[in-house]
Amino acid sequence: MKTNTIALVVSVDSGLCNHIDTLCEEAEIQFIENAILSGDQNALEHLYEKRAELEKEEVAFGDYVEELLSQPFLNPEVQQHGILWFRSRIKIEKYQKSEREAADIIADYAYKIFQKDPTKTDFFLASANNQVRIRILTVPIGGVQAPPKVA
Repeated sequence: MKTNTIALVVSVDSGLCNHIDTLCEEAEIQFIENAILSGDQNALEHLYEKRAELEKEEVAFGDYVEELLSQPFLNPEVQQHGILWFRSRIKIEKYQKSEREAADIIADYAYKIFQKDPTKTDFFLASANNQVRIRILTVPIGGVQAPPKVA
């Protein structure tokens, strides 16, 4: 059974805890964890910048494929590959949206557990068929902002 990890990024100030973001991608979790361990005071902001760069690259590539497909005498094989890429992209976006929704539901439940017992910073939630590792990552208070909304 594969175990997925969901990380709740929180800030704690005078005993008050604030759930800032939920991460479910291993690369992002590792990025934040390394940034926190290295003392990066703006770890979350750097993650958001990295996300924005990746999004910009994906949009640019999508624009390139769309421009390519609009060419009047396009090789049918190239056209077919472009169409397949768009279909794949749509499937990936649907999957990411459902993954994000599931992660948010799990994170809400895990956050309630953490609020009741702040010593629980690394634990598992399990059902008969699945288990999810929950990690609580604490970031510095200064300058922390809510994540930008992704459509």
